[in-house]
Amino acid sequence: MNKEEAKELILKYNAGQCTPEEQQLVDNWYQQFAADEGTGLSETDFEVLKKEMWAAVPEETGTQKTHKLWPRIAAAASIVLLAGAALWFSRPYIPGLRNETSIVYTHDIAPGKNRATITMEGGKRIALSDGKSGVVVAAGKLSYDDGSPVAGISGGSAMEMASVVTPRGGTYEVVLPDGSKVQLNASSSLKFPSSFKSLAERRVELSGEAYFEVTKNKKQPFIVKSRNQEVRVLGTHFNINAYTDEANTRTTLLEGSILINQKILKPNQQAVQADGNISVREVNANDAIDWKNGEFICREEPLESLMKKISRWYDVEVVYSNPELKERTFSGSLSRYDHVMDVLKAMEFTGTMKFKLENRTVRVL
Repeated sequence: MNKEEAKELILKYNAGQCTPEEQQLVDNWYQQFAADEGTGLSETDFEVLKKEMWAAVPEETGTQKTHKLWPRIAAAASIVLLAGAALWFSRPYIPGLRNETSIVYTHDIAPGKNRATITMEGGKRIALSDGKSGVVVAAGKLSYDDGSPVAGISGGSAMEMASVVTPRGGTYEVVLPDGSKVQLNASSSLKFPSSFKSLAERRVELSGEAYFEVTKNKKQPFIVKSRNQEVRVLGTHFNINAYTDEANTRTTLLEGSILINQKILKPNQQAVQADGNISVREVNANDAIDWKNGEFICREEPLESLMKKISRWYDVEVVYSNPELKERTFSGSLSRYDHVMDVLKAMEFTGTMKFKLENRTVRVL
């Protein structure tokens, strides 16, 4: 459920036009909100929200009825319109089924952050600073994106080949010798040369997921080798998801054009590679870079797929009490900046499942 859909539901509720299931869903939001710590809004922000919601309420609903239902409207608006964290599972909400958020946890887990290591060709491995957001390779030397030197590399010494690796719960940007930018998602790696000058191609190797902004150079194609495929470009923006624990490798184009295993991809198209066969489909390309923009965006996505993303970003293991839960599909969005308990709590708002967090294990109940 997106913000507009949530707003429509709240207005429908206020007008007394909800189905019993819809009314139960809004009541469930309010019950959870009331049991929680409150809106977290300042008095001024709350009044602004209140005026906006009043302005959107149809006049024929009546003043007395609106006053009566306002607490529920304010709660749902705060949770859905401002936090943007409620999910709407494709399985219909069943009144009375796990209505309350009741996550059992021993401690919370913070979201991932800038974390990575770089391994030089000779095997030297250096932990990159989590206080920096990226590294720059220029003239065969390495520095951080703010110009400061990388500790452990004396005098910005030259290198031949290098690999940047992000762990679970880590992300990092790499600026390549040609100025191309690569943002690595969690549990990913990028292998690249220190210079492209004497090479006919700008070739790199990816494992995991990354977003590429490739500097244009018609004379020197840029090639990304990942699981069972090669992406060839002259200069463009695209995302590759090539995790080994996923069934498919997905390449999504945002602008320009790319050649992938002899197939041409256009903007807002995604190539899905499975067992050497590639199919192309139309998509919203921005959904593919939700992770880069700090979100988990889901459109009829199986729970197993979302939990893999959560597992990588929060560095947690996921265990299912019932394998059938993996197939449940849903749509919505969650923030990657939230702690894991807040993410799980937002998912529990649907009333269709429970979670138990023990150390770094999430149990789906």
